[in-house]
Amino acid sequence: MRKILLVLGMCLLAATQVAHAESRLQSILDNGVLRVGTTGDWNPMTMKDPATNSYRGFDIDVTTELAKDLGVKV
Repeated sequence: MRKILLVLGMCLLAATQVAHAESRLQSILDNGVLRVGTTGDWNPMTMKDPATNSYRGFDIDVTTELAKDLGVKV
């Protein structure tokens, strides 16, 4: 009996996580903005270019492509 309750509880928790993930994606699509945080000081992942005063690097490139695929702004 305990095992059945444990399995049912785990299934219930797993279902709530999926619903939460879908609503987060939907809110990004509804707002049209993907908000991203970065330190900007970890070369080559993210770094601030002093010449242009903008960020560049691998993380920035991946985030930009993801936003483009979703059809939202970064």
